[in-house]
Amino acid sequence: MKGLLRDILSEVAYGAIRLVGGGGGIRVLTYHRVTDAHPEDRLCVPVKRFAEQMQFLHEAGYRGLTMSQVTKWIRGGNGVSGRRVAITFDDGFEDNYLYAFPELKRWGFTACFFVPTEFIQSGQAGRPEADRPMTWEQMRRMLDAGQEIGGHSVTHRKLTKIPASEWDWEIRGCKEILEEGLERPVDYFCYPAGYYNDEIRQLVEKTGYAGAFTVKPGAVKQGMDPFAISRTEVSAFDSLRDFEKKLAGAYDWMHAAVQRVNHT
Repeated sequence: MKGLLRDILSEVAYGAIRLVGGGGGIRVLTYHRVTDAHPEDRLCVPVKRFAEQMQFLHEAGYRGLTMSQVTKWIRGGNGVSGRRVAITFDDGFEDNYLYAFPELKRWGFTACFFVPTEFIQSGQAGRPEADRPMTWEQMRRMLDAGQEIGGHSVTHRKLTKIPASEWDWEIRGCKEILEEGLERPVDYFCYPAGYYNDEIRQLVEKTGYAGAFTVKPGAVKQGMDPFAISRTEVSAFDSLRDFEKKLAGAYDWMHAAVQRVNHT
């Protein structure tokens, strides 16, 4: 019943959006994992479904944006026209490299992979094969192919829930570790689980990142804070129709309600 109500309400919202026209902006998609290993986990999008979504984007005329293109547009830049989408991944699991990366290449898209450095540094030994982190070499291969790597803190803890004295290490330390390991600049940050405040946001900017991403739903608009960029989460249970509706913003109000509950 809950799922049926969700479908009905999203169809109504989608119909209204199509009738009056969308509110514009850029849609930044959020993924976590692409794997068949955990079929009950909403953060683990099945491999075939992810491939179908990338094919849908390509055939619907969407073109991908890099993180720098997104933040440049937010700050008033131009050069963004037609159907555009940006793609992000959180948490740094190896399935991003094994299954998402090939489909991104196949359909001509790039993504930014936000990784917590402690997870990467821990290595693959002793972990279940399906739940291993990416390696430094795998990340460098993706960078060489035009993908991006971003910071996702050191330990992946919710930053507002830890002592303020540890924020600098989580934010600055993450950037320094990644840049040393990748031998490339790391310019973008993603707040773990979307937890941040004004002080954390200011520290991210002061550290030298060019922008930061949240879990707040909605399209990205010009003039918004480039250190509080909204995104649209893609769930493992989304049908292709759900995916189409999410691109239009039909689920934004539902996601906003969930975020208000989760972050209070």
